[in-house]
Amino acid sequence: MSENELNGPVVVGIDGSRAALFAAELAVDVAISRDVPLCLVHVTRTAVTARSFVDEYRKDGQYAETVLRSAAAAIEGLGKPVKIDSVVLRGPPAEALIVESRSASLVCVGTGRFAAAVLGSTATELAEHAHCPVLVAQRPDVDGSSEPTTLESPAAGRSWNNLSQRWIALSINGTDDNHRVADYAMREARLRQLPVLAISPWSHNLADGMHHELDRRIARLREQYRDVHMYPVTTRSRISRFIARCQEPIALTVIGAAEGNQTARLSASSGGAGSSVLVVRHR
Repeated sequence: MSENELNGPVVVGIDGSRAALFAAELAVDVAISRDVPLCLVHVTRTAVTARSFVDEYRKDGQYAETVLRSAAAAIEGLGKPVKIDSVVLRGPPAEALIVESRSASLVCVGTGRFAAAVLGSTATELAEHAHCPVLVAQRPDVDGSSEPTTLESPAAGRSWNNLSQRWIALSINGTDDNHRVADYAMREARLRQLPVLAISPWSHNLADGMHHELDRRIARLREQYRDVHMYPVTTRSRISRFIARCQEPIALTVIGAAEGNQTARLSASSGGAGSSVLVVRHR
């Protein structure tokens, strides 16, 4: 890993939605575990010079300050020891966050029923073009509410561990970066204290040597991460189709850059409740 991937800030896109706050909540523990800052980023429209747009420009700036201040207060309310930075950027959201990803260790954005119109295309572009891992956080729709006030504290019984979504799904395959993807997923499982559903492809056209390699890879992960429960399964379909049909509730699906184009489908899968998706990209 590069120095930025180890020591760069955890960047969270903040747009005022509840989905963005959920992304920030998930990002807090990652930032703490790596001892790096949590950087809250709001992207607003590009600067304008026409007099008729001055008021709108000012309102955009005021809104940015408001949502960043509210998000920081909500995170501080969790009582966790994380350093919080706030930044306002101007321009198209996806482009701005992709630039930020060059110096980040992780970029997080939220998506959901109400945030999809704003973040859907942003999340997709990040998943396919960012320079670091990308977490597309899908907040479980437990009460149908869309607007945030404060983040739910773990004591309120709304953390991942207490929700119905209890597995981390990992795609085990023959791509060049899959060792890195698997290690990332296992570290997330250890951090979140969740079990791993290790999903491997199965095909008669797949060489016996590849099947044996996948078996060896799972054995290595079990040996290296003995404190993480892993349950291996095989499938003849793409991981997005498997997750959509899976009866087990999925909190997070971890995939590699080669599978980044499945992010939107994965985020909408897992029995209709949705699954957060972590795309392990690297420079």
